[in-house]
Amino acid sequence: MTADIVDAHHHVWRLSVRPQPWITGPGLAPLLRDFTLAELEPQARAAGVNTTVVVQTVSSEDETAELLALAAGPGPVGAVVGWTDLTAPDVAERVAALRELPGGGCLRGLRHQAQDEPDPRWLCRAE
Repeated sequence: MTADIVDAHHHVWRLSVRPQPWITGPGLAPLLRDFTLAELEPQARAAGVNTTVVVQTVSSEDETAELLALAAGPGPVGAVVGWTDLTAPDVAERVAALRELPGGGCLRGLRHQAQDEPDPRWLCRAE
């Protein structure tokens, strides 16, 4: 029996498809390039990682759909942490729609990037 080694948090993006506005300043300059699953796969395999969790980087259901499609295809992606508007009155329907997409069964979580909110107390709201 072999151990299932999981990379619990990684990102993929193509800057020509979706800019990453959070990559600012000289300290993050090395991240200002594409990161693809094709690049990750041989590195993961060499490290003995056979399952990965891909995590969203921008507040976009389109990006989440793309990540779910990666999970539906061949490769190591076994789970997705995506995004939907958690404050929307139809959030349950939005989540259900994401779960109906190819790879939707791999949706394991949703996150909201509170640091992008102009209100520093966004997480303290009653709702």
